[in-house]
Amino acid sequence: MDEDLLALPTRRRLYEVVRRTPGIGAREVQRAAGTGWGETVYHLDRLTEGHLLQRERAGHQDHYFVAAVPLGDRALLRLVRSPSARRLLVALIEAPGATVPDLCARTGLSPGRLSVHLGRFAERQLLTTGRNGRLRTFEVADRDRVLRLLVTYRESLADEWVERLLATWSDLLRT
Repeated sequence: MDEDLLALPTRRRLYEVVRRTPGIGAREVQRAAGTGWGETVYHLDRLTEGHLLQRERAGHQDHYFVAAVPLGDRALLRLVRSPSARRLLVALIEAPGATVPDLCARTGLSPGRLSVHLGRFAERQLLTTGRNGRLRTFEVADRDRVLRLLVTYRESLADEWVERLLATWSDLLRT
């Protein structure tokens, strides 16, 4: 394709939404850009065909990334697009070795919701497990990688949980 893919204002706007929010779904792109559904899909397809964006299917939803986002970051970014998954991940970093009752208390999530997210984290080898008596314990397998990802994509993941965690970690790193 010889045309400059970002010459059209609509494409530039869609590209910027994806750049600022890696792992975003098409409907979220549409809402953020203020475009029609057909227009959004058409231009996302052109940007994907032109290799400026990558589209990845997870379950029943497509997630979009700028091509520069490393493959290893994409799976984790897809997971942490969910505020409850992000909250759980932060709780696991703050309290390594936490049990399900601990995590329920820390996050306010139900045991069922925790189970879903813990299962997804386990599928991607993000967790290590252990035992505390009869209870299973959980912690993030590669804490440094997760912290790096949260720092790198802080703008798009900003919520009170992530900000509190990163403020704590930056304070610890300064001392």
